Amino acid sequence: MFVVGTPVFYVALLFLGLFLILKKFFKGTAFKVVGINFIVILFLIALFDSVAAMLFNKADPFRVSDNFYHHGLKAMANEKTSWKSDGVSFYQVYTNSLGFVDETDREVPLKKSGKRIMILGDSFMEGVGYPWPQTVPGILSERFKKQGIELLNAAVISYSPKIYYLKLKHFLEMGLEIDELYVFIDISDIIDEVVYDYFVPKEFSQSELKWQKLDNFFIKGSYIYRSTKTDYFAMQINPYHENAPIWGGLANFYGWKPRWTFDDEAMKLYGEKGIASAKKHIELIRELCEEKGIKLHIGVWPWEIQAHNKNGRKQYDIWKEYTDKYHIDFISLFDTFEAMSDEDISSIFIKNDIHWNDKGNAIVADYIWQHIVNNSEGKNETAQ
Repeated sequence: MFVVGTPVFYVALLFLGLFLILKKFFKGTAFKVVGINFIVILFLIALFDSVAAMLFNKADPFRVSDNFYHHGLKAMANEKTSWKSDGVSFYQVYTNSLGFVDETDREVPLKKSGKRIMILGDSFMEGVGYPWPQTVPGILSERFKKQGIELLNAAVISYSPKIYYLKLKHFLEMGLEIDELYVFIDISDIIDEVVYDYFVPKEFSQSELKWQKLDNFFIKGSYIYRSTKTDYFAMQINPYHENAPIWGGLANFYGWKPRWTFDDEAMKLYGEKGIASAKKHIELIRELCEEKGIKLHIGVWPWEIQAHNKNGRKQYDIWKEYTDKYHIDFISLFDTFEAMSDEDISSIFIKNDIHWNDKGNAIVADYIWQHIVNNSEGKNETAQ
């Protein structure tokens, strides 16, 4: 996609074609000099635009926008990626025919042949940074297999309850059959609910679908296109866009994510709105599951900063109250994380990152599995 991924390249080709036609009518030296220099400058801009996109664009080619549920993963992907910024820690990502992260790029029928479980969540449950066997869903999937149960992982980075609901609704309408749904709600989901408030799913025409593919192509291949779209279009449509002035830019946006759990300013800025939206969409999920006969489970955990400071319980309280009200199975890792020493807490997260490392993934998967085992034996489910 080098050079050809930028629209400047095609503008340069257009002017080159015009120049070749017009030079037959304009024989002067000045026209040729100006024309050739202008076209060379356009091709140089295209070259530098492509280089800038490669240097500053961290988006993976298998990550795509979606008109039904905002964004997802390309189906049947088999690609190498790196979550860390060291450019060394690569791992292989596979997606199945549904566009869900999986053990391999396999075909998944909509109709189930046995018991089937689906996971919805964000980057923690997508398993960023590690290959499938070292992620929470990957570890659980291997254990479920031994019981003849299929696990589907529909989690993707930067999802939130609104996107969980839209994605679930879309695939159920397609005819996907599942028996149980595990929704893992992250602390960052509250601010993401506000970011996605503007998004309205729609049925695209064939021309709109083609434009969406072209748009994705240029976003990944052109720094100029991506920056222009973000600065002059995305934020005009959505004032709460991740790079919007209300957050102080993209660099500060990520710092705001956990603050609603302990900061009154953050609660007023986005927390109250985000919580209301999250509750609304989890309620829609609950109603949809009830309608389809799907057993719902909800899980939460603290970030590293909350586990150290013991100040993230607002997340726990909201969803504990909700699950108690509707008698929904509730999985919480708050007590588990908060009982650890500071050294042990830090040891289960990727350094300078909010996500679990392979050790953290194993601990979380073991806890969830034990919860499932206890639940199947009729024991206390949450130990809270």
